[in-house]
Amino acid sequence: MINTWQWLVCFDTDRIKQYLFSTNRLKEIRGGSALIAQLDSERMRELEQRYETDKVVYSAGGGAAVLVPTEQEAQALIAEIERNFRAQTITASITGICLQVDTTSQKFGAEMSRAGRELRRAKTAKAELVSLPAEPYMRLCSSCGQYPVAHQAQDGSGDWLCRACHKKRGKGREERMGFFADFIEWTQSDGWTKEMLPEDLDAIGSVATPPGYVGFIALDGNHIGDLLDKPATPKVYKAFSEGLWNLTKDQTFAALKKYGWPRDGITPFEIVLIGGDDVLLITVADIALDVALAIAEGFEYNSVAQVLAPAGLSDEREKLTMAGGVVLAHANFPIPAMYALAEALQKSAKKLSAVQKYQTGAIDFQVVSGSDMDLDAMRQGVPHRRPYALADMRKLLDHIYQIKIADIPTSQLQAMYQALFEGEINAQLASIATLGYLGRSGDRTRYERLRDFFKDFGVQLEGQLPPWDANKRSALTDLVELYPFISMKGGEG
Repeated sequence: MINTWQWLVCFDTDRIKQYLFSTNRLKEIRGGSALIAQLDSERMRELEQRYETDKVVYSAGGGAAVLVPTEQEAQALIAEIERNFRAQTITASITGICLQVDTTSQKFGAEMSRAGRELRRAKTAKAELVSLPAEPYMRLCSSCGQYPVAHQAQDGSGDWLCRACHKKRGKGREERMGFFADFIEWTQSDGWTKEMLPEDLDAIGSVATPPGYVGFIALDGNHIGDLLDKPATPKVYKAFSEGLWNLTKDQTFAALKKYGWPRDGITPFEIVLIGGDDVLLITVADIALDVALAIAEGFEYNSVAQVLAPAGLSDEREKLTMAGGVVLAHANFPIPAMYALAEALQKSAKKLSAVQKYQTGAIDFQVVSGSDMDLDAMRQGVPHRRPYALADMRKLLDHIYQIKIADIPTSQLQAMYQALFEGEINAQLASIATLGYLGRSGDRTRYERLRDFFKDFGVQLEGQLPPWDANKRSALTDLVELYPFISMKGGEG
């Protein structure tokens, strides 16, 4: 008789993003990313060799799930993977749990949900506060500032590094490792080479418009967790997880191929993380919104064909959507702070998607012009319209392109922008004056472009004065702040 009861072993990396962004050095972030990707790949290969391929339910994005025959083997596998992961990353960890499941019950998704709850409890229980000895002679790592030094960097910097940062920096020099190598293979193009990878954020900023500015993109699927208990069998669950991973990767690579062509011999982006439905990227500032929007749009458009239909889940969800945060900042702004801001913006976008019952993705963005690192403080007193549903974000970018083509004087745009902060009446007077000035021109193209922009964002003009919509918000703020960061060619090669 065939034994249908097996042991489900699930793993998930602990605080993966904190591990990646414990440092402000791009090479170490790249090295940490490459190391996580390498461990993912090795784990999947070893599991598939040790067990049948169909027993590996998924393995990507820092996590895995596999079916094994006995509890003893499950516990041994957990101990082995946790031990190896810690040895390889030094400061990062991975948590594993196991439970017995009936693979023929037609309720495998529910068992995976139960495993997820067990995994979260195990991760919470394992979390502990690490206190380092505060000795006057102890020197902390010059990169992360968290752990004692163990090595001096051999790259000419003279930095003293802890074991983890030393390993990440060394890994970062292996430039074809990680997601960039996968990208080159995916494109099947000679447009990018390993020598084109940027040395640091300054290198990315050096080929940006305006010079010195970069974009940090954080994207995540909306409401995906509610689908995880739907697949009836391990085979269906595998189809769902692989489809989700491939969809996210394909749309990310497609957007970078379209907008991220090398500039002056430098690749204008860095792929920090792709995992499941999660994406973290750094790009030149002038392609950041284009890339983020293209990924989210492609994810939504292709989600049925690539994920829902193959997994038999088309009846459960009409489509999958994605929310994102985009930070535009100078290259000298700390990377960990960019990540924290991008996550806050992503949460803001997710709230809009929730209001729309997840029928659309959304994007929020922030231009960082000072040293503030708190989103609420940056937006205090700023009459913006953010976040944007994807269709509205596309309209906003299109209006910026059209206004640039029409060559509306930036002085006129700036005058309207400044008036936004001087009260409702002053803002109306400035907008009316600009429309009147442009309307008196022999060529009314500029007037029509600005009029169409206002109308598309809730200002009907008949009895309603720009720049305010019915809720006293204004997309004019967002247009003017984004204006310098939108390339006419969108970065296409």
